[in-house]
Amino acid sequence: MKTIGLLGGMSWESTLEYYRLINLEVKNRFGGSHSAKILMYSFDYHELELLLEQDRWDEITKLLVYHGKKLKESGADVLVICANTMHIVANEVEKQVGLPLIHIAKATLNEVQNLGLKKVLLIGTMYTMKSTLYPDIFSDQDVSIITPDTRDQALIHRTIYKELILGIFSNESKENFIEIINKSKLMGVQGVILGCTEIPMLIQQQDLDIPLFNTMKVHVKAAVDFALND
Repeated sequence: MKTIGLLGGMSWESTLEYYRLINLEVKNRFGGSHSAKILMYSFDYHELELLLEQDRWDEITKLLVYHGKKLKESGADVLVICANTMHIVANEVEKQVGLPLIHIAKATLNEVQNLGLKKVLLIGTMYTMKSTLYPDIFSDQDVSIITPDTRDQALIHRTIYKELILGIFSNESKENFIEIINKSKLMGVQGVILGCTEIPMLIQQQDLDIPLFNTMKVHVKAAVDFALND
């Protein structure tokens, strides 16, 4: 079994789920007292949040690379960035750290293709929704990414930063997200990507009548597949 290096704390609420789900996936496959081999660096997300607000991506990349290299030096065999937004610089991080990186958008694309979908909604932070992170990867396989309108994007972003990363999950916000997703069906959307690893703690598949792609679970499965593949 390979050792998984986690770059977490973005936020710690979702990183907690990453740790739990990775270990649960290994236990389910092997049984008994088995668990995953994990090394982790957890950021103080407030520091990264300030850099995001100032669009200082070079500094964010340097921090991810620095701590990724520390994980490599400590024995990590593969790198997992426990957040969607930070994957905007994932390719550069992978290149500079020198470890295989399990890419959350590429893993999600595989799941979307398995269902034969051609148009999906992406919701997440404003940084993710406005970036080319998902569109670039999905368009290569003729899958269209749709994002909500400007007003709904602002609501989603505000909810993530004012509620979800603080561990606040309200029925009102859940209903708002479901309404946004349901509106997208008028544009022919066939599924929805929860492109922020905190959103799955607010809404689940049973809340919707179209396929939901929980990027955290997809990411976890891909990481464990890699770790167990000899």
